[in-house]
Amino acid sequence: MFEALLNDINSVIASTAWQTKGIEVVPENYFGDLVNPNEYCRITVLPGSSENRDYQGKVTLSGLVILRIFVKAGEGQNRVMQIADALNTVLLNTKLTNGTELGTSFVRMEGIDSDNSSLFGATYQINFKHYGE
Repeated sequence: MFEALLNDINSVIASTAWQTKGIEVVPENYFGDLVNPNEYCRITVLPGSSENRDYQGKVTLSGLVILRIFVKAGEGQNRVMQIADALNTVLLNTKLTNGTELGTSFVRMEGIDSDNSSLFGATYQINFKHYGE
């Protein structure tokens, strides 16, 4: 179930619709080189709770998909909002192949990145429900 959830989310991020937006998305624990180190996202999928669905005996898993957005510092919030809007075009209220349903999103401004002061960070979060085995 957890792998199916992760495959659903990754398939959207790897999709042609998202790739045309031109924003690189890497896992939170990625340490390789970035195509554009001045603008990228780090993704984490956080399952939060699960419950049995009584009428079919299937498990429902819910949680958050979190994308940390990094853009060049000193240029305001506009680029963060553009990236959040681009994320919404492929994620918001979407039903995915392996039984994951994405809901609504919100963005929280984080400010100057503590690891790299040339970057400004924000967090984009969207809730999900995954209907599994």
